[in-house]
Amino acid sequence: MFQWSKMYETGSSFIDDNHKKLFEIGYDVLTCTQSGSNEVNISYFNNALKDFISYAKFSFSIEEDYMSEIEYKEFVNHRREHYFFIKRLCYYDFDDIIADKETLLRVFEFIYSWLDQHMISEDLKLFNKQL
Repeated sequence: MFQWSKMYETGSSFIDDNHKKLFEIGYDVLTCTQSGSNEVNISYFNNALKDFISYAKFSFSIEEDYMSEIEYKEFVNHRREHYFFIKRLCYYDFDDIIADKETLLRVFEFIYSWLDQHMISEDLKLFNKQL
């Protein structure tokens, strides 16, 4: 999970670099949750989750600016997907998530599957690529 693959590449270095950074943040957090320690560094995870959301917002805004610039016909739907993803993440109670490694892992499984599906189905379509 959170391993970058060529199948995600859009061909646009600025989009791909932002996507890679999202995967890096997710991978770092996931690695810490899978460590042998049962103790969770609450401050680290809280900051990492907030960093992920902030970076996702930044990355999505770059994509949306690009879509607007090229007058992408699916712009509204694509932007709506970004919005609902961020909205769902913001509904989580980080204190509850961080207190339980299983819950934290489920949240990151959701994040990974959303990114995976979105990048393959929507972002590749934006750059006229198909798997």
